[in-house]
Amino acid sequence: MERVGLILVLEAGLAAPRRNRIQERLRELGAEVRVVSGGERTYLEVSGQDLAIRTLNPAGWPGVDRAIPLTPAHPHASRRAGSDPRRATPIEVAGIAIGGDELVAIAGPCAIEDERRSIALAHEVREAGAKLFRGGAFKPRTSPYAFQGLEEEGLRILLKVREETGLPIVTEVMDATDLPRVAEVADLLQVGSRNMQNFSLLKRLGALDRPVLLKRGYAATIEELLLAAEYILSGGNHRVILCERGIRHAVGSAQVILDLGAVPDLRARTHLPILVDPSHGAGESSRVPALARAAAAVGADGLLVEVHDDPPRALSDGQQAITPAEFRRTLRVVESIRGIVRRAEGDDPEFGHDRLPGAVAAPGKD
Repeated sequence: MERVGLILVLEAGLAAPRRNRIQERLRELGAEVRVVSGGERTYLEVSGQDLAIRTLNPAGWPGVDRAIPLTPAHPHASRRAGSDPRRATPIEVAGIAIGGDELVAIAGPCAIEDERRSIALAHEVREAGAKLFRGGAFKPRTSPYAFQGLEEEGLRILLKVREETGLPIVTEVMDATDLPRVAEVADLLQVGSRNMQNFSLLKRLGALDRPVLLKRGYAATIEELLLAAEYILSGGNHRVILCERGIRHAVGSAQVILDLGAVPDLRARTHLPILVDPSHGAGESSRVPALARAAAAVGADGLLVEVHDDPPRALSDGQQAITPAEFRRTLRVVESIRGIVRRAEGDDPEFGHDRLPGAVAAPGKD
């Protein structure tokens, strides 16, 4: 297991017997302790095996002023020291690199409705530039009376789509019991917003040799998203892609606000690829193209877009779906924006680097 550490800052003037009790308790829990004295303060350098140290909560112990972690809470998800803060570690999905130089578009209907429509849509989004086809066979819906997906029939249709078009398949898994049959179909397994903290499902995905698209919960912090990813990564599955899909907001212009600031924040903290879902982040189709353009501008590695040939008649989320023609126009502009950003980064190796949250300025910089 990984060795981790932290520094405990003890209260000023803490009596020796109380300092000794804290040290003894740490050693009883399997930690190694080194005492450092500095004026009125005493500091304890604590190290040990991963599980033992991470489960401690010494910041609340009597006599402890504060605890300073020396290792991240999500070591597998965190960006490595010295790595390029503008780049992700690319993850391959059926031969397609997500997180590389190319912005990858994933498109299709929210829910699979029938075979003819699904195959036709897949052909259209592929011709427009999509690299993967998305569509839900199992649908988590707020209302129990809403369309829940075609389930097994939907999976069969998705297999047919891949056979007819060659597009890799992205589809959602909702329950750990469904994982084996969904994994037989999906090239990229999607964990939806509602299941971001379904820890039993995340653990099962960690033991699976299949890439996972993890969507941010609509009330989750960045830290919670990274810790959810850590569940999968720590299980041995190192192919995790993150997705910003919008968060709930009390005073915005819509119920859900796309948090585009999450993209540079995540980029500074993690090496994992980052997608943006402008459809769920918009909630209305008229907002989708603009948010897709903005996602490209802030450096997203890809987009997850809902596309339907007849949005008003869609069985799920038609109000936020765009047509194939709109998708084609949107993707054309998005690719141009991506090119501008990449060229700017190439011309200036420090482009955005010294302004990223938590980034250390390059030598000689103010």
